[in-house]
Amino acid sequence: MSQPSRSRWFINLVLALGAVFFIGASMLPLLEGIVKDSQPAQEATPTASQTARSQSSSPLVNQAQEYELVLKQEPDNQAALKGLVEVRVRQRDFQGAIAPLEKLIALNPNEGLYHLVLGQVYAAQKNSDRANAAFDRAMQIDRKDYRPVLGKALLLQEQGKPELAKPLFEQAAALAPSPSEKEQINKLANPQPATSAPAVPQQEQK
Repeated sequence: MSQPSRSRWFINLVLALGAVFFIGASMLPLLEGIVKDSQPAQEATPTASQTARSQSSSPLVNQAQEYELVLKQEPDNQAALKGLVEVRVRQRDFQGAIAPLEKLIALNPNEGLYHLVLGQVYAAQKNSDRANAAFDRAMQIDRKDYRPVLGKALLLQEQGKPELAKPLFEQAAALAPSPSEKEQINKLANPQPATSAPAVPQQEQK
């Protein structure tokens, strides 16, 4: 899968998962620029980006059925597998997204992006053990990618283990390629407590 195709698909999934922290808001314009400059894919089956654009006119359930029909005839059709993953995530059917993701991983065992997305899906299911395993695999494939490191740090933070999360946040910040991403990671590592509303002064009784 080409870099523009990976970027396009990952942006769609990140937005669907509501987990922009995995790529950093500062990276979105860059990734969108890569997608914009890319040539449209010449594929008979609908792509993930086409699926996202057609949501207003085509119910997600129909899109899922279309991808499933393609996969019955072509089980290894990666465009259909990616499309089905995205539809399942948008349906919040995280369990249903796992099988096509695992198929993509079987077809592309050294593609760290699929392991990263699988970790996000497991994190959305609150399945920390499997999320960590997926992030670990993504880290093994690309030791310079800060996103799986950040994913593990955020999981530990959510579990109330800040002392274990701290070195991972530091590692993710060191790997992040831009100052703005480093700053965002540091903010995630040190969340500001919610400020309480000031107390309303009581009127003195006369």
